[in-house]
Amino acid sequence: MDGVNFASDDEQNDAYYDNVANNRRNDNRNRNRALGRAVVALAGHRLNTRRQSQPMHNSTLTGSMRVEELLNGHEEIIQGMISMKAETFRSLSNLLASRGLLKTTRNMNVNEQLFIFLAICARGETNRHISYLFQHSVETTSRWFYKVLQVICSLKDEFIRPADYTSIQNLIMENSEKYRPWFDGCVGAIDGTHIPCAPRRENADAWINRKGYHSQNVLAACSFDMLFTYILAGYEGSCHDARMLEEALAFHGFPLPPPGKFYLVDSGYANKDCFLSPYRRETYHIPEFRRRRDGLGNRREVFNYTHSSLRNCIERTFGVWKARFKILKGVNNYPMDKQKMIPVACAVVHNFIRMVQVGDPILEQYVADSEPVRGNVDVNADYVFNDGIDGTGPSTGSHQHDPSREAMNGMRDQIANEMWERYQVAPWYKQT
Repeated sequence: MDGVNFASDDEQNDAYYDNVANNRRNDNRNRNRALGRAVVALAGHRLNTRRQSQPMHNSTLTGSMRVEELLNGHEEIIQGMISMKAETFRSLSNLLASRGLLKTTRNMNVNEQLFIFLAICARGETNRHISYLFQHSVETTSRWFYKVLQVICSLKDEFIRPADYTSIQNLIMENSEKYRPWFDGCVGAIDGTHIPCAPRRENADAWINRKGYHSQNVLAACSFDMLFTYILAGYEGSCHDARMLEEALAFHGFPLPPPGKFYLVDSGYANKDCFLSPYRRETYHIPEFRRRRDGLGNRREVFNYTHSSLRNCIERTFGVWKARFKILKGVNNYPMDKQKMIPVACAVVHNFIRMVQVGDPILEQYVADSEPVRGNVDVNADYVFNDGIDGTGPSTGSHQHDPSREAMNGMRDQIANEMWERYQVAPWYKQT
């Protein structure tokens, strides 16, 4: 066996481990090279994609150009967008600009600022959708909506004013056989309505109304030409209408009329001071099977029917108001301070349209009939939720001997007796 060299076991092991280490280094080197190529390829792809991305606001029309196109377009289009005619819009825009309440900026003129606000209120659109339409960022749209909202609310005292106490309202004069002389001193009607809202979670339960959804309660008064004469917004949906009226009288400047003048209210309010409510239904209960085909059966029915036909002007005003501004029908995600301002701003714009605009398709749907639909209405349907004594609102022991309440009850009885005497001679209501 001379001349033959055999490697020791240690030498063979060293060679093996050296080979394994070399293979691992080669694998790591190849992996790093592949990873580097992938990173470079991804970076290049992102760069190319960024260079080739399509801009979001790429319309050939700027926001101001789109506004002018709509204002100069078909009347139905502009009416559908902002619930008013182009002439009315320009009058409101000129008013705000002339007083310096809104000013043209580098990127947006006064017409566009106002149009964005009205489009959101009238259509109930989101800020994002309006941003796409008028080629602005969502932040810009939101900022200008709030700016115009504040400006419109600042006009509240100018456009929401008490009714004229020196003259008899036109609706009463035009229907003198039915309403005079008993309602000559009536200056309007009062009621509450609920506007859906999205309150903060901390006190959300307080905003749930009796129908089970979150809302803010809005108290309003209107004249018989369907103009708001007072509005108070921002109370929780759980707040009762009568409580809101007490708060309005005590803290929010509700305009009390002079002696001899009064408002019509439903039976959820007390029949006292200057507020005339109907008789409670249970005080003259009539069996359900009794069907009168010859008219009303007693003095209290005559009074309640006549009272309802005149008081429902507030219901029709609410109907026009909510039909004109769809933002009042849905839930929005604005902060609560903005949500409380929106009903007030919409009431201001409603009054402006009512004062300035000639011909209003939305108003015509509600003003055509000033009384309940005959033959299809319970003349006492508005008064079934009364918890008071003899139709005088929520009852408490301290109210039962209130001199003001007793005076209004006496006034109501006198009116009902005189109405019944005339009605028997010349009835103004007859079911068909």
